[in-house]
Amino acid sequence: MIKFYAPDLSDKRISYAADSLEKHGYRRVFDEKNADFLLLGVNSDYKSDIPFADYKNNELFALKNAYLTAEAALCVAIEKSNKSLVSSNVLITGYGRIAKALHKYISPFTGNVTVCARNLNDRVLAACNNAKTIDFADLKNKNSFDFVFNTVPHPVFNGVELSALPRDCVLIDLASFPGGVDKHYALSRKINLIEARGLPGKFSPETAGHIVAEAVDQVIREGKI
Repeated sequence: MIKFYAPDLSDKRISYAADSLEKHGYRRVFDEKNADFLLLGVNSDYKSDIPFADYKNNELFALKNAYLTAEAALCVAIEKSNKSLVSSNVLITGYGRIAKALHKYISPFTGNVTVCARNLNDRVLAACNNAKTIDFADLKNKNSFDFVFNTVPHPVFNGVELSALPRDCVLIDLASFPGGVDKHYALSRKINLIEARGLPGKFSPETAGHIVAEAVDQVIREGKI
């Protein structure tokens, strides 16, 4: 029986993942010396000589986690705004997994979706899915977006780009730290900036935990540990 040790259960996803792994035949131990692998949180900095199940690069995890993130992002948008998503003017920057999931989930609310992507193929795909498309240089032009969802993990919204946004827009930064928005400039313009990271663990930890466990099981079965 394969044994694992989860040193930190403060991340609810890991707590649910541990329970799920036990139900699928893995044995939880409470001393890492007796473990075959460690079960760690997504951004854990835990140090050990025991190997850990690196599920973050697992395609199954990345894809399913993207849809949980997109679902939660819509909840954040609704909670943090006085506007409705219905018929709103929406911008999505980037067109990776999370952005594609966002596009899919937002489309029933509004047909006014613009995708900003650097890659031409991504812009073509977004256009085929009924979005308007722009390049990053176009972000410097004045616009009328109600909601902006950034998924690009490097500086996208600096002074010029932020000045082009309406002051009453909701800017949700989903990108990993340090994000894609100049936070200080956004605050100086009183833009409603929401740094929304780790959403699956906050909004749907049980489902997110099952996804972690599923990915860990696949990593183990493929011998990638």
